[in-house]
Amino acid sequence: MFKSQKTDVLVVGAGPVGLFTALLLVEQGVKVEVIEEQWRSATRSYALALHPRSLSLFSSLGFAKELVSQGNCVDRLGLYDYRLRRKELQFRNLPVDFPFVAVVPQQALEEVLIGELQKRKVPVHWNHRLAHFKQDEEGVEVEVERLTKESTGYSVTRTEWVVDKTIHGRVGFIVGADGHRSTVRKQSGIEFPELGSSAVFEVFEFLTDSPSGDELQVVIDQDRLSVLWPMTGGRCRWSFERDPKEVTQDPRAKSRLLVQFRDEAYPHVTDERLSQLIKERAPWFEATPTEVVWSAAIRFERRLAEHFGEGRVWLIGDAAHVALPIAIQSMNVGLREAQSLSSAIAAVLAGHSGLEFLNDHQSRWQAEWQRLIGLTEHPKIPDGTDPWVAKRAGLISACIPASGKELDLLLAQAFA
Repeated sequence: MFKSQKTDVLVVGAGPVGLFTALLLVEQGVKVEVIEEQWRSATRSYALALHPRSLSLFSSLGFAKELVSQGNCVDRLGLYDYRLRRKELQFRNLPVDFPFVAVVPQQALEEVLIGELQKRKVPVHWNHRLAHFKQDEEGVEVEVERLTKESTGYSVTRTEWVVDKTIHGRVGFIVGADGHRSTVRKQSGIEFPELGSSAVFEVFEFLTDSPSGDELQVVIDQDRLSVLWPMTGGRCRWSFERDPKEVTQDPRAKSRLLVQFRDEAYPHVTDERLSQLIKERAPWFEATPTEVVWSAAIRFERRLAEHFGEGRVWLIGDAAHVALPIAIQSMNVGLREAQSLSSAIAAVLAGHSGLEFLNDHQSRWQAEWQRLIGLTEHPKIPDGTDPWVAKRAGLISACIPASGKELDLLLAQAFA
């Protein structure tokens, strides 16, 4: 890497937002390289749904239909309490090209994005880690470590990742799409404060004895959230919020079965717990689980970077923000940010704008995230709104898999 051509932008992180950013940049004639510390794309993740706006973005590059064909199209959202159905929101009524949410696992999305980059001769450098960078007015000096596995130990052999080679180069920009533990953010000295308490969800992905359906089901019970995502092939995913105080560190953690999500592991939850939670939180759920594919207790936080970048180094996606998981907003809004940031960087590289042009990107997305996380405006509740809906308006807003004008239109349905 860095040898055959001048690299305009180094994208750090090969999750969906990083890959899509690289794809948008190369479409605008920008020379891009992507590095990822992991050795392959995600095999398991929480993110599994694409908002209508995300599908429109993918459609502009010609691969939305491929993703839709691999997923389950959900065009209704049912709001429930533990006893009954309270409200229905209809995506099919939205004035958009894709009036539904496509339930597509992150792994499938990443495979399509990687394939699109390969068509454009943009490789993803797996096992490559950003070690250090230093920016100036003209560019960024970078130091990248190539990792390899090395066997260690005598009586018990184990493998670990070690640095095989250190690569030095110079790029025009860095885009940090390297997740909530972002090296780019930390080395930039950008604070990443937690906004409110974290939440723990017990998550179960399982097979059922009946079709998956086309309704996303959200349960709001005593301010606890639960959500059912219908997937393809009779597979579903239930996520049940649990009081974080009930989740303590088990001193036997080393011997417990852990469930791996990329570079993190979470405690396994027993299969019997799924039946118990359905009985307690959603007794109206009729499908019978036949096999639990995986289950885990996962902690989620709400964080927002104090700013998204400066000069020639910028953050995007989970590196800049994390939100509660119900609506899959961090990834989907991150895809919209990718469109904005890639256009701004391309304009600077083409000489059409100065670096200050990127400040508009910063202001726009900081404002949107402050709204999504609930730091600024709250939903305006019209007179005559169902009291159950009115009391839970903030929670409902955080549970709708949409943003921007689509979120406003769906909220209007909730309040009607």
